[in-house]
Amino acid sequence: MKEFFQTYPVAAWSIVSTMLALIVVASLWDKLKWWWHNTWYRFPLIGRLASLSQDSNEDPSHEGWFKGERSLCRDYKKFIRIQNEHDFNEKITYLTKAGDTGRRETPGWIWLLTVAMVFVEAMGFSYVLAGYTLPGASENLQQTGAYGIAFLISIILVAFTHFAGHELHKSSQIKHARREWIEDGRKGKFSTGTVPLARPQSQDDHAPAYTQLVNRVGTHPSNMITIGATVFVVAIALFATYVRGQVLEKQLQQQVTAQTSQAELTIRATSSGLDMSAKSSNDLPDADLKANKQADEKAANDEASLDRHGGWGTFIALAFVFVFLQILGVIFGYRWGFAGKDSSSAFRAIGKGRYATYADVRAHYQEIADTAQSMLENLQQRLMDKNARFGNSGQFPNKAFREFMQEMRNEEVAERSHEREATARIAVMQQQPVTAPPVQAEAETVSLAQAIAHLKSLGTNKEAKKAYLTTLTPALDAEVRASLKAEKEDEARRARERDAELEDLL
Repeated sequence: MKEFFQTYPVAAWSIVSTMLALIVVASLWDKLKWWWHNTWYRFPLIGRLASLSQDSNEDPSHEGWFKGERSLCRDYKKFIRIQNEHDFNEKITYLTKAGDTGRRETPGWIWLLTVAMVFVEAMGFSYVLAGYTLPGASENLQQTGAYGIAFLISIILVAFTHFAGHELHKSSQIKHARREWIEDGRKGKFSTGTVPLARPQSQDDHAPAYTQLVNRVGTHPSNMITIGATVFVVAIALFATYVRGQVLEKQLQQQVTAQTSQAELTIRATSSGLDMSAKSSNDLPDADLKANKQADEKAANDEASLDRHGGWGTFIALAFVFVFLQILGVIFGYRWGFAGKDSSSAFRAIGKGRYATYADVRAHYQEIADTAQSMLENLQQRLMDKNARFGNSGQFPNKAFREFMQEMRNEEVAERSHEREATARIAVMQQQPVTAPPVQAEAETVSLAQAIAHLKSLGTNKEAKKAYLTTLTPALDAEVRASLKAEKEDEARRARERDAELEDLL
């Protein structure tokens, strides 16, 4: 890497700059896409608005609309994700009951920091493993293999630590809920069943807050990933320290051997008169030669001992730094992310934290709708000018963007209605033949929930439902009728809320 930067500095820094630019674009993609969409529409001569103004044909399938108008509205509709207030509040309720209110997904700058940590770890590991990765291979090949192995180890460590932090957060939520359940005297069941995001979130409003939480998070804490991450991190730290120590011992041994051999050769050359710089050419006594040799060996060993202590101290410090970096990864996983099973989906459905309340959703819709309406009026003015100069159509473009959105909603409602009818027909065709109604003695043992479930299993067969109701006891029949009436009134109330919300929005 260092050689690449030194040899090709322009190309290397161009790659780095491109990667940083891609990260910025990815983090601001929605804003950049909206800006470019409007810029391209207003671009003179070759912009989208200029090209649509050349098409003055009416849309035969939609009376009163020009083709260019509907094309413009469809382009701006891509930036609108309208959801009614009830659905928005359902997502907020799920996050609240799951204990994930105020939490967010891991920010981009955290991932950038994690990538930098992975790179540093890979560099450190590569120097440790370089000499032992591919024995017998060239130095460049050994270094390349060491980079690959070190990068894989770092990626595994990042994944382990991130998921370990997420597991710790989830387990802490469950343990806290269980502690509240125990302190509450264990009244009722700890969990009344999983409540996914697709179901009404009001079905466990009667339950305590800790029961609502475990219905969405889970009932049993787990530490498997945390234990595995701890073992893996400690093993890598010990392994890296051991390998660094072996490399250091090898270097020190080579250093001592080289210094001792050089000193011995110097002493022999001096004693035999081969060293012309020596003051005397007489042979030294054996005792002096031995003393000089021992002194040189002691100096080399003392120097190696100092290097050994300094090297091992550095390696131990690096091991602590490595472990701290992994703990930091666990903290990142604990701090960000969600404990609820469907909390991520709920968070994305409400704009990834962009909308704190439904008023923010409406404000965002108004902003896009006003911009689209302004652009549509500009297009309509151009179409009128062209028609006045060259055309012969008596129709004036007077449609609004909100009219287009209302048409889209009506089509969506009709499609959903057809889908529900088709689903109901398929259910009736696939259901088993209606069995004979149970006798009165058996009906007395049927609960309200079983009776409601049996009625729903009959689909749209009203005659079969009426026949079944006649077999129930008077008390149970009254409870079933009251339950059906309440359910119907609840559906009517939700329909009125959706209609009122759309009227208010439009």
